[in-house]
Amino acid sequence: MVLMIQSIEDGRREAGERSIADKIIKRLDELEQTIAKNQGRWAWELLQNAKDSIAEDDTRIVSIQIELDENSVTFRHNGTHFKSQDVIGLIDQISSKEVEEGQENRKTGRFGTGFLTTHLLSRVIKIKGIVDWADGSFRKFEFLLDRRGNTTTQLMPRIRNSWKEFDDSIEQISSNYDKNQFNTSFCYQLDTEEQKAVAKIGVEEFSRLIPFVLAFIPRIGKVEIIDNVARENTSYEKDRELKDNLIVCVSKTKNDRQEDISILYLSNERVAVATEVEKCERGYSVKGIRDLPKLFCDFPLIGTENFHFPVIVNSFFFNPRTERDGIWLNNTDKTKTIENKKLLESAVDLYRDLVSRILQDKFFDLYNIVETKTPATHDTDFDENWYQEFIQEPIMEFVYTALIVELEDESAKKELLKIYAFRKPLFQKL
Repeated sequence: MVLMIQSIEDGRREAGERSIADKIIKRLDELEQTIAKNQGRWAWELLQNAKDSIAEDDTRIVSIQIELDENSVTFRHNGTHFKSQDVIGLIDQISSKEVEEGQENRKTGRFGTGFLTTHLLSRVIKIKGIVDWADGSFRKFEFLLDRRGNTTTQLMPRIRNSWKEFDDSIEQISSNYDKNQFNTSFCYQLDTEEQKAVAKIGVEEFSRLIPFVLAFIPRIGKVEIIDNVARENTSYEKDRELKDNLIVCVSKTKNDRQEDISILYLSNERVAVATEVEKCERGYSVKGIRDLPKLFCDFPLIGTENFHFPVIVNSFFFNPRTERDGIWLNNTDKTKTIENKKLLESAVDLYRDLVSRILQDKFFDLYNIVETKTPATHDTDFDENWYQEFIQEPIMEFVYTALIVELEDESAKKELLKIYAFRKPLFQKL
């Protein structure tokens, strides 16, 4: 009887491991088909997990480092230690959002299927961190997360080995360990030129968009990019105070040379809108955002570059599509669709308020903040009729009656766009 029970238990355990391996392989196969548009996503997933680590601790601000070497990329953060379900999520790919189902969710994500997108950078990751133990103590650990292999048979022993390395590495530490140190790290092994190219693309995209993320998320502090290959060290840090009531200033320091990046910003409790402006002699020049993602769910939804909203819209409450390349606007899940639409309608109100505040102030090149047209998409997830009625037409009506036309005489007041009845393609540069 004992042997039979043990046999059943062994079979149950193997079936569970096989199910985990099957799920991982299936998802990785799906992701391989999307690598062309997801090459930069690894950095955002890791930053998201760093931010989520402090979601339950309102006193913490997280800082991160990305370090590039010839054959590796290391992502570090000084957020809160791991919980046991986080380790389970990493190795067995069970999201802590699933583990904590039924509890209020303050996290954008946490080691769910999104984390698997980081394997587009590398399938071999050395993970180090600190985990709280059942007895209330803290233990440091490190293990290799190896997702190489195209079959369940190949992957299962690698999953077992990750658990073995985790168990073998456990070492108790003082509960007074320095929580401000970068105690959590993910080191991605780069063996091919293709992997190195993905790493470079990810860092470039990250550098371009991180000022907006810092403006949107106050709980992310300093961000450092240490490029040992190019011998460059770049950091980004947000000024905690709004300048001129509407400007978020992000300080960028590259090899000891500092510059300020200015983000024009306005928010309510659920939505924020923003665009970049540049300090000039007369005040601020509005910069174009044509090539940037227009929608953020805390972090950029890569693929929304052609959404064509005149400013960037951020909401933690957006319901993004699985690949985080857009949001549901015409889906069978009516709850998600309705919420997304309401958030965008709220963004229109914020946009009008923002533009109204800067029309006769020291802001120029306003054509860059009124460019808009119907998003370029053929997706069935998009509701074109709703967009034209509730988003496009209100924006056009507002802009057409706004004082945005700048005259050659810089001392003169701006004029109404509707005076120019010939209307060049309405929201392109005048």
